[in-house]
Amino acid sequence: MQGRLVTLEWPGDDDWAAIASWLRPGSPAAVLSGDWELLGAAEVEQANRSGRVHHLVIRSKDGERIGTVSYQRSGRIGGFTVGGAIGSPELWRRGYGAEAVVLLVDYLFHQLDAHRVQVTTAGYNKGVIRLMTKTPFVVEGILRDHCYLDGRYHDAIVWGLLRDEHYASLKPSEDNRVLAVGLADFLSDDDKTQARAVLAEHLASGRRTALDAYLDGAAEPARPAAPVAAGAAEAGPPAAEFTEPAEPAELTELTEPAELTAPIGTAAPRAAEAGAPAPAGGVA
Repeated sequence: MQGRLVTLEWPGDDDWAAIASWLRPGSPAAVLSGDWELLGAAEVEQANRSGRVHHLVIRSKDGERIGTVSYQRSGRIGGFTVGGAIGSPELWRRGYGAEAVVLLVDYLFHQLDAHRVQVTTAGYNKGVIRLMTKTPFVVEGILRDHCYLDGRYHDAIVWGLLRDEHYASLKPSEDNRVLAVGLADFLSDDDKTQARAVLAEHLASGRRTALDAYLDGAAEPARPAAPVAAGAAEAGPPAAEFTEPAEPAELTELTEPAELTAPIGTAAPRAAEAGAPAPAGGVA
């Protein structure tokens, strides 16, 4: 995923330690995000390989590894939460983190069929709050006393963006210059149109397809019978001829069922006597 300032790449084996260092408690990025979860390189790698979270590495135009963004599924189908960090404070406020998040958000909507994306920001992070106010993200809630810094608790802000809001944001305007990048499609519209044309030409040529039986109104094609083991035909009884069922007799009387010959529940003890486990109580 490539933007004007940065490129997002999937991590390699030598990236996990860098990601862990950017996110470790007490690092500049962790302080501003309010995240104090301690994870080592092996734990970050395991979290990614298990699918619990997905990190991408942010690289500048000269190829320098400068930070990370991440996403994970949240709530109902189609929901995601995202986060990110630029490692060195010297690289903050240059637009790297903003564009990285833009590329990630667009990837989620355009390739993973996201319906909603959420970002949580610490209530004391002036730079990120100012950035979020320039995007189409909507303030959805306040998490009271969610972060702890400098001897006191601070609120956190929850921002959300829906699918239609995102695509509307890709139209640049004077009020919206942040979320106006938009990833290029993996395949051009021309390629997709040509693919449909190739299939349409094939269907129009009259070549056989699995839909022929439906289009022609023909009966379901016969399938070959399963092979019969040698001698099975002689050993088994002759197949009964299929006949139409007789007309059901009119229901004239409701009779009581015959008495049970064995009380309910006797089957399980007999199974236990034979060595088989008795049914476990509760629902599996």
